Formats: sequence, C-alpha cells, structure tokens
Amino acid sequence: PSNPNAPKPAVGSDEWHKIRRDNHKEVERRRRETINEGINELAKIVPGCEKNKGSILARAVQFITQLKENETQNIEKWTLEKLLTEQAIAELSSSCDKLKAECQRAWAECEQWKKAAQRAGASIDADDKVDGAANAD
Repeated sequence: PSNPNAPKPAVGSDEWHKIRRDNHKEVERRRRETINEGINELAKIVPGCEKNKGSILARAVQFITQLKENETQNIEKWTLEKLLTEQAIAELSSSCDKLKAECQRAWAECEQWKKAAQRAGASIDADDKVDGAANAD
C-alpha cells in the first residue's frame, strides 16, 4: 500500500507502468483465489471429486445434472400422488355424503314408524322401545 498523500507518478512513466502492473497482478491474484475457493467448496459438497480442478468442475456438472433429473422425477411422482390422493378424497367425500343422506332417510323413516305406532295406540318410552313389542321381559 502506498501513501495516499504521496505525489502520483507521471502518466506513461516507468513508475506509473510498474504501479499499473502491480495493481493488475493483485486484482488477478484475488480473482484466481476466489475461483480456487469456489472450486474447493464444490469439491467439499460434490461426492467423488478428485483434486484436479477440471475433474472437480466436470463432476460438479454431472452431479447437478443428476440432481435436476431427480427433482424432475420427484415432481412427476408427487404430482401423480397428489392427483391420486385428491381422487381418493373426492371418492371418500362422495361416499360420506351418500351415507349421510342414507342415514337421514333411515332416521326419517324411523320417525314415521314411531308416529304410526303412536297413532295406533302404542306408547314409546325413553329408550324408543314400543310397548308390548319389546317389553316382553
């Protein structure tokens, strides 16, 4: 690091070219360092990597491609499972509605029979048993 208060060398001078070269070298060194750190991070998370940078990158591409294929297959599988589940829910809901309606019809019929029994003179106790028919203890 140079002194910011020092006079700058004249543009085009040998000193000016040296400073530019040194700055460029430092920028390029940091760029390579960043790339190497990224490649090393890939090597840590991608299984089966060698030390060679080229093979690390090739293996990373292969690994990412496989992950994307797996994701596509999982989405297809889950979409089918969701569709089948929704169909099963619709069928169960329909069956439930039919059973509710059947239960309501049976209850209404039961009420009609109770009224008919009462009109015929039978008394119904709290347990909904018709006198004479169920009380033959």
